[in-house]
Amino acid sequence: MEAIILGKKVVGRKETLEYAAQKYRWQNVVIGISAFFGVWAWVIGRLTGRKVIYYCIDFYSPEIAFTLWDKVFIPLAMLMDKFLVEHCDEVWDISERINEGRREFGKYRAKNSRIVPLGYPPDYFRFVPKKGIVGVNKPIMICYVGLNPYGLELLEGIEGIKLIWPGGNKRIPLKQLLDEVSRADIGISLWKHKGNNYYGDPGKTKLYSACRLPVIMTNNTPYAKIIKETNAGLVIPYNKKALINAIETIKKDYNFYKNNVKDTWEYINADELFSNFKVLGS
Repeated sequence: MEAIILGKKVVGRKETLEYAAQKYRWQNVVIGISAFFGVWAWVIGRLTGRKVIYYCIDFYSPEIAFTLWDKVFIPLAMLMDKFLVEHCDEVWDISERINEGRREFGKYRAKNSRIVPLGYPPDYFRFVPKKGIVGVNKPIMICYVGLNPYGLELLEGIEGIKLIWPGGNKRIPLKQLLDEVSRADIGISLWKHKGNNYYGDPGKTKLYSACRLPVIMTNNTPYAKIIKETNAGLVIPYNKKALINAIETIKKDYNFYKNNVKDTWEYINADELFSNFKVLGS
């Protein structure tokens, strides 16, 4: 029986697992991406006799319970997560910080978990040649991907830049998204508060890397460590002065940062992540 993968189509998660399942012929498993789809995966698994894998891509921490809806939804999400951790055959966590959140706020952890970071199929990657120094006779094209405008207020009033926000707060076709990101000079991933960005593995930063963009990001996510190690961008505190300095630093040595981006690909290419990956039930 071919693998069943349940999840919302968000660039990189469901599509990547579907790609890997087909290429590496995963069998006899049902994978639920997120707690909601994890519950459905558990039901299907019990009805069909398949092994059940729960892929946890977010931990909803009480730290981000800002609204009444948050205060209702977050405890419910934690209850579903705890149920799945205790009843699924295997748990995949998108980062090692997921278990950190479970221990701190739920007093439980997934004993049978493995880390499965976000990656992309090879056809997402863009072999864009180096451009030379940006911003000499044109504005620096700063790209942002996401439905919610995290950090964009820091760009306001900065001279010599132009924001590219593919699709704005609406989803657009994948090829269009990748093409528009690739035309930019720098990608930004900035978060003010510790929340899902800290516990999960936000896709936008890795998408910039796949499209060969140097990135400017805050230190909220595990991927920041890879950006530092590869010099494929800069990791900064959340303030406008630091952002302006980072833009200028990358502008002065643009080819250096852009060429280094390829060093990140081994960490985000699905073929690298799954080539020696043994899937329960297959």
